[in-house]
Amino acid sequence: MAVTLVPSEWLDSPMTLSRTTGRLHRDELIVKADLLASARACLVVGPAGSGKSVLLEQLAMLAPPGQVVLSCPLGAHVRTEAELVARLARVLHVVVPRRVDALLDALAGTDMANVVLHLDDTHTITATPAEHALARFIAEAPPSLRFVLAGRDERVAGLGGDVPRIDHDDLRLREHEVAQLFAQVYRAPLAPELAAELCDRTEGHLGIVRLLHADTALLPAAERIAALKAAHSPSLATFLTREVLDPLPTALREFMIAASPLGVLDGPLCDAALSRTDSHRLLAELTARQALTFRVRHGGGSHRFHGLLQRHLEQLLVERTGARRAHQAYRSAAVHLAEAGRWTDAYRCHARAGDWVAAAGVLHRFGAQSVQNKTDDPWVALAEARRLRGEGRLDEALENYARAETALPDPVQRWQCALERSGVARWAGRPVHPLVGDICGHVADAVRSHPAKLLNRAVPAHSPEWTLGRAVAAMLDGRPSLALELCGPLTAGPPGFVTLASRLLVAALGAIARGTGTVSDFAELAADCERAGWLWLARVARAATAVIDPDGCADAAAIVEECSGIGDKWGALLAGAFLAVGRLRADQDAIGALSTASMRARALDARVPQAWLHLVLVDELERRGDRRVAVERAEVERLLAAAVLDRAREHGSKLLAVLRAPAAAPAPCAGGEPLVVVRCLGSYTVTIGGTEVDLSGLRAQARRVLRMLTLHCGQPVHEERLVTALWPDSPAERTKHRLQVAISSLRALLRKHLPPGHGIVRQGNAYLLRLPAGSLVDVLEFTDTAHRWRTARRAGDNATATALGQRLLELYHGELLTEEGAEEWLLAQREALRGLAAGAAVVLAHAAMAGGDWGAAIEACERGVTIDDLDSRLWTMLAAARLRTGNHAAAVRAEDTYRTLVAEA
Repeated sequence: MAVTLVPSEWLDSPMTLSRTTGRLHRDELIVKADLLASARACLVVGPAGSGKSVLLEQLAMLAPPGQVVLSCPLGAHVRTEAELVARLARVLHVVVPRRVDALLDALAGTDMANVVLHLDDTHTITATPAEHALARFIAEAPPSLRFVLAGRDERVAGLGGDVPRIDHDDLRLREHEVAQLFAQVYRAPLAPELAAELCDRTEGHLGIVRLLHADTALLPAAERIAALKAAHSPSLATFLTREVLDPLPTALREFMIAASPLGVLDGPLCDAALSRTDSHRLLAELTARQALTFRVRHGGGSHRFHGLLQRHLEQLLVERTGARRAHQAYRSAAVHLAEAGRWTDAYRCHARAGDWVAAAGVLHRFGAQSVQNKTDDPWVALAEARRLRGEGRLDEALENYARAETALPDPVQRWQCALERSGVARWAGRPVHPLVGDICGHVADAVRSHPAKLLNRAVPAHSPEWTLGRAVAAMLDGRPSLALELCGPLTAGPPGFVTLASRLLVAALGAIARGTGTVSDFAELAADCERAGWLWLARVARAATAVIDPDGCADAAAIVEECSGIGDKWGALLAGAFLAVGRLRADQDAIGALSTASMRARALDARVPQAWLHLVLVDELERRGDRRVAVERAEVERLLAAAVLDRAREHGSKLLAVLRAPAAAPAPCAGGEPLVVVRCLGSYTVTIGGTEVDLSGLRAQARRVLRMLTLHCGQPVHEERLVTALWPDSPAERTKHRLQVAISSLRALLRKHLPPGHGIVRQGNAYLLRLPAGSLVDVLEFTDTAHRWRTARRAGDNATATALGQRLLELYHGELLTEEGAEEWLLAQREALRGLAAGAAVVLAHAAMAGGDWGAAIEACERGVTIDDLDSRLWTMLAAARLRTGNHAAAVRAEDTYRTLVAEA
């Protein structure tokens, strides 16, 4: 074999280095690398862009005199033994045939005592013939030749786990190094707290820090600081896709995207959430590949993605599946995380799904630890802001809105956050001008002065929010009839703040001006507000009962104190106003309540309510012969002028007459036969003798106990099962007390309507709901009908099966106990019933199609898609049936509707 050696003088020649001027010299990292220098081979392992190549260059530059460092970068073009040997031979200055044997023979007589070979990008040859060749070369090369291998895969060249290494934790920048990098290298010093925040956000990843600097260097100072805090970079998504995700096999990429809602990753949890069995192996593979996936210290085998990769994966999930499907994925993840006892991550998933009510439920159920260590997550901050807004704690909400607005990655979400923050800021008294489209801010301005201005403003047509805003302005301007006219149609809208606020406005004005409404109406409204997360609105609704029930004045006074205690200043003002009106209508002394409410309005700079309250106060002072009336009358004139309330002077006497009208006496309860009908499918209702029982007076936990007992009507349910399902993480003594209180209130209510021996009955340590003979519970009838339907189908009795299938669809009025939300004890049964109903629709439609009854097929399909609007079988048969009837346009609409639903999902 012909082997040619380059003269050995090259071993004594100094190495030519690329310029490293301007790079951060990391002394601590260099010291650790020097400690590994005596090893035969060592690894530098880390994710893409973490500084591995930079470290190799600095090690070469700082090599002691007499040491020769040879750099051998590999790449995707090095795949075979011949290609690897060619690259090594060129670096080692030998000319040999392209085989490892030849290279080893060439080096056998060469002094390698002071030579270190740096092999970079070793991950590019993983699982190739080149990797096997490299493993042999390292094993059989002259013992004095040392190797430093840098790459993204810790399993390279068959090196075992005992090989000395520098890993991602060593490579990541520390806070002081981030500060030094910007001050000494980039010549753009950062404040210490900003450097610390940037280090935390990027987790010290050198490449990401460089990207952020490059993309923000030319921005104005304020914008640059905001971008660095939020780690917003146009190049970041490209980097993560190209360098982290694209090199991975498709199966691993898809797994990462699907698992991203979970946040915390371990094998059993991912298997359960994603319906697979290999999650542990995939997580280990991602960790070994350094795909910005890390083991959680003291996490019991858990893993996590880099925070910015997590954000990127979640954006990809939304882009690929649509917002609706993504929200479903987060809600599903929240259920699995809650089952695993990971309340913090469950809270985040509810927040990420935009369900701040469910997120608040986790917080109220499990305490402040639910958001512990998540305050920097923009979705958690946004959910917290909305929860606090719903509770009336506006100052705290503003802080969270500001945090979320800075860090949210989606510009549309940032704009929505800014819009909500603008409105909250106006109500909190902050000197900000409302953003375009911020109806909340404009209403806040109307409360302060000239409400007629908002009435005359050109507003978007068919906008419920603006309509509600104009109704509030009409009420403030002294036009209750116009307010009712505007607000009335909104009370039947979809669940949400606009509908609830409209219901409260209509109920309050109706009770004051027309004497309509009952205490139960307001209690039901308050319960609806609580379920929707608008706790301040619920408190005001409960206080409003004072205007129709003198006994409600004491409750209203307590609510005023409750609002003051939690910082809900606007709630305290409204509740205080209802308290004052209630005392007027009950012919009680209302001077103190009116004075206090007026002072609250003054503290909030709510000049319009203050003027109205003061107008009523002056009349009350005059009626009771108080000597302060002259002074207060002058104050009223000043307030009316400041608030621009011209109608108050003209129509004030009419208002006073209405306010002083005594409340109507409540109507007596009607009797009836004790036939009981309970509906669980859809909204939960109990009807006895043809009259619906008002359950709104029950506390929420009592209603939940009743609903759970109804699902097992006639069968005893052990108290341990009740408390475990309803309060799974509360102390046992507390849950037993809650159950006893709930049972007592249920018995008190049902005793009024049911004959003796019925209602809630105790059997040993269990409770059951016993109803009179002939009572109907729809969920039990549905289950029995479904059993008989399946039996008829198995027996081939098509006529009976068709009749029973139609009965199933008649019984299915909606999802099981919608009031319960996504409660764990209910989800499986709810989905099972929904699947039965949708399956019945499919079978009925298929039978009708087979019999040529296109009308029946269309009816079954249309009913079925209201149950499951993503069932492709129903949409396919619906389009086919419409086509058979000659209605081509309707068939096309069905196909287009399904495609649209799938795209939105």
